[in-house]
Amino acid sequence: MTGRFVSVVGLYGRKHGPVRDFLAGLQALIAEHTGNSFRPYSLDQVHATLIALDGVRDPETGMIDNFYYLQHAGARREMDFQQVIDIVTRRFADPLRVRIGGVARQQEVPFTSSGRHPFERAFSVQGQAFVLIGWPVVSLSGPARPLDELRRDMNAANVLHKYHVRATDVDNDLYLVLGHHAGAPADVLERATAAVRGKLAVDPIELDIGLADIKVVAADSHTLAPPLYVSDIPADEVILRALM
Repeated sequence: MTGRFVSVVGLYGRKHGPVRDFLAGLQALIAEHTGNSFRPYSLDQVHATLIALDGVRDPETGMIDNFYYLQHAGARREMDFQQVIDIVTRRFADPLRVRIGGVARQQEVPFTSSGRHPFERAFSVQGQAFVLIGWPVVSLSGPARPLDELRRDMNAANVLHKYHVRATDVDNDLYLVLGHHAGAPADVLERATAAVRGKLAVDPIELDIGLADIKVVAADSHTLAPPLYVSDIPADEVILRALM
């Protein structure tokens, strides 16, 4: 991989109203338990990754091959950026309603996420990262998996989703990183996790992600900060190619 990260994301940039208050409240709760070891993202930086467009330039042809096809399948596939934009535009012509939180520990739901109950997956510490996850509202009561379908649609543009390692893998998660910790002890992380999960279960948020809420962002860090390029949909294909 080139070391440059390009992603189609939701909710990147300035937050307003209930979304801002919701995210800020969760960060404050994490800080309450972890103190100086918490390294929060700025609220502008917090984002929901929809699909990564990380690429590798073929030195002989100049083509931009999809990194995850190379990594998972050993195949060189030139990404079709125009088709990526077309898929995003079609999928978000009508806003997608998602819910973060609102699932109790013992509540029956029609799915698991990475084999775990949504109460647990809604917030966890993954490595150094504090990860918040929500799901499309339609998925909480039925079989529809619109985010997984979006990511699978991207195969037509020669983009393989990072978490579709096998053809049967499913990723219908809307995941946001709230920040990182700098070596917090395990018991501290466990208390912070329990506190946030408890709050999410009783104090969820629902929000609509439409085309106006989606950006294409390029950066030299997977945190997408500082950004090198931020664009509404449609993004400039010439600029994207030049950045890779």
